[in-house]
Amino acid sequence: MKKIEFIQYLEEYLKIKDFDDNSQNGLQVDNEKEEISKIGYSVDATAYIFEKARDEKVDLVLCHHWLFWGQEEVITWVVFKRIQTLIQNNIALFACHLPLDAHNELGNNIWLLQAFIRIFKLQEYEIETFWEYHGQTIGYGIRFKEDIYIDTLITLFAEQVGLEKKLYNFWKKDCIHSIAFMSGAGGSDIKEASEKDYDAFLTGEAKHSEICLAKDLWLSVCIWWHRETETIWPKLLAEHLREKFGIEIVFLDEKY
Repeated sequence: MKKIEFIQYLEEYLKIKDFDDNSQNGLQVDNEKEEISKIGYSVDATAYIFEKARDEKVDLVLCHHWLFWGQEEVITWVVFKRIQTLIQNNIALFACHLPLDAHNELGNNIWLLQAFIRIFKLQEYEIETFWEYHGQTIGYGIRFKEDIYIDTLITLFAEQVGLEKKLYNFWKKDCIHSIAFMSGAGGSDIKEASEKDYDAFLTGEAKHSEICLAKDLWLSVCIWWHRETETIWPKLLAEHLREKFGIEIVFLDEKY
């Protein structure tokens, strides 16, 4: 597939221009190739990921956390090492941050919510949007009639979706009837989850002060690690691109 058409499709499908993000969404590192036939996908943009991309002979890497965050940087130290691997091996880099957390088909948060519905076999529920950033909704919440035992957020839900987990059951009740989802570093949204009267809040990471706030607010919080709550979107997006364009895909990710 033509690289220019591939990039244009990604920008439109992910609605990149609709988001005010502190990340620079889109093509971050170009290459000299006109065609894209194989892509690698990962959560992070690191030297060890790019070395795997080199070994797999991919044309472009799709990632969630990338090289540049809101400002240009000098190309020294580890930034140089990362970019050097890409340029020397003629590999392009495309990254997408908030648009992929928020995407209503392939995003991290909608997938966590849909997995929750499927695993607990919910029949009656109401889906809500959760946390707005510069006019764009990023997360989701759900309210339901079924009794969901809070302990099963660890023993059933987390294990089935393959997430590392920590549960702070501050309100000491057995069941929940609502939960909000915010992938990544969503601890700052604990206040909104409490104000909207959710029984539980699931996110990737939170500061010590944010967990203390949750305890004061009697809000139960699931911490399932930043990376672990954001591994699904690159997989879903890559599968979508393979089905639509016949592009070969390979998973490059590995945990530190």
